[in-house]
Amino acid sequence: MNRNRTKRNRGFTVIELMIVIMIVAILAALAYPSFIDYVRKSKRGDAQQLLLNWSINQEIWRSNNPAYDDETAIPAPCSADGADCDYRFEATDVGATTFTLTAIALGDQQNDKARDSTDCSSIWLNQNGQKNPPACWE
Repeated sequence: MNRNRTKRNRGFTVIELMIVIMIVAILAALAYPSFIDYVRKSKRGDAQQLLLNWSINQEIWRSNNPAYDDETAIPAPCSADGADCDYRFEATDVGATTFTLTAIALGDQQNDKARDSTDCSSIWLNQNGQKNPPACWE
C-alpha cells in the first residue's frame, strides 16, 4: 500500500484565512458604531447622576442658608476645565430660590445624540427638577 495517497494535508489555506479575516472585519465595522453610541450614553448617564447629586447638595445647602450656592461652598462634580471628566459642570442662575446646573460635553462626547437624534451635548437640571433636553434624560 502506498501511504502517500492516504496522507492528507492539514491546516488552513491562505484563501480560507483571508475569508475569515474579512468576515471578522465586516462584523467589527458594523458593531463599532453601536458600541461607541452605548459608551456615549453611559457617560451621559454618569453626568446625569452627578447633576442629580449636585442638586441634592444644593437643596441641603439651601435648607441651612438663605440662598443656593454658586460653586463656592459646593464645588462642581469635576474640575472647572473638565480634565478629569467627559463633561464640564456649571451652576448658573443661582439665587435665593433658583439654580440651573448644566453639564456640557467635552471631546467626543459632544457627538452624543438621543434616540430621536436630539443633541445631548449639553444637559441641565433646575431647582424644580426640570430636565432638559427631555429626550436626553430618558
